[in-house]
Amino acid sequence: MSDPSQYASYLKSLPVNPSIAAKVLEMVEKQEYSFKNLEDIISADPGLTAKILKIANSAMYARQNRVTKLQGAMTLLGINTIKNVVILVTGSSLFNQNTGSRFYASFWRHSLGTAFIARDLSVKLGAGFPEEAFIAGLLHNIGQVALFLHGPARYEALADEATRNGLRFSELEAAAYGTTHRDIGSEILTKWHFPEVYSDCAKEHGNANITSSWKKVILVVSVSAFIAGNWFYFADDPKDWSLLDPLLIYLGLDAPWVEAYQAEYLERLQADKFYQECQNLITG
Repeated sequence: MSDPSQYASYLKSLPVNPSIAAKVLEMVEKQEYSFKNLEDIISADPGLTAKILKIANSAMYARQNRVTKLQGAMTLLGINTIKNVVILVTGSSLFNQNTGSRFYASFWRHSLGTAFIARDLSVKLGAGFPEEAFIAGLLHNIGQVALFLHGPARYEALADEATRNGLRFSELEAAAYGTTHRDIGSEILTKWHFPEVYSDCAKEHGNANITSSWKKVILVVSVSAFIAGNWFYFADDPKDWSLLDPLLIYLGLDAPWVEAYQAEYLERLQADKFYQECQNLITG
């Protein structure tokens, strides 16, 4: 197996949508904001969410307990720091020449879908960690971005093959790179000093035998990622819900329940104005 750190080094910044920064800056300039509505805008962006949590958990803001929720991170950092982070991260992303690629669009749709599903599913199951599930959903595939930046054309071809043939990204990655986006994602989030719930989720999502103490969060994100995959990657030939059975036992669920849930939630999500706004921010 290759050392995942050699690919992690290619992730200099996550993709960030400039429209989000513009909206945040406008709200701040007009003094028309609260931390709650800023959270609603910023949480639509995996890169911005990651950077804000990273800074809140850095040595400069050393705390006994890790900050795992975006609103808590913003309260800790204060509005001026948040505004500066938005400007800096967005500025660096403008130099990314790959934001119009098929992979970039798919990454956004799948990450956002997984995050929204994970938060809703956490609430539905009474699991008690909806915000952590949302962020974990946003960040679970962060290692894919590192592999993409290592060689955009090569990884986009791999993603196309996975989508066309209904294959697992991690299996194709292991054959092509000697490592997977899961190992790389865990490496990245560990190096950024993220709470282990997020690095563990990046590493173990999709696994049946999870060793992390955050097993329930990871299982919720895994199920959510599978659902989002059927929506956004495999819509023409969805994977059978029974493939989730090894992951569902611990949650007390089964394939028919998930099939019914995802159809019902898709209707709710399509009517969700916040989700619509997230989609608009990403696409335009």
